[in-house]
Amino acid sequence: MSGTGDRPPAGASSPREGLELSDQEAAEYIASILEGLTQVASSARMSFLAYLINIALEEAKTEKTRRRGS
Repeated sequence: MSGTGDRPPAGASSPREGLELSDQEAAEYIASILEGLTQVASSARMSFLAYLINIALEEAKTEKTRRRGS
């Protein structure tokens, strides 16, 4: 996101408006966004924010794995 305020992180394509995502697709999208946000917070030396975002990232990964088996 360096230099652009409207571009999602690498690997995070925006869901199309009106497109219904499956639970697993939603978890994957959320995880990809959170990965980018963790990097941004770390680069900006916002260690506590990076920590909190990383907790959310781990939860999204858990959901992704859990929903894969559903």
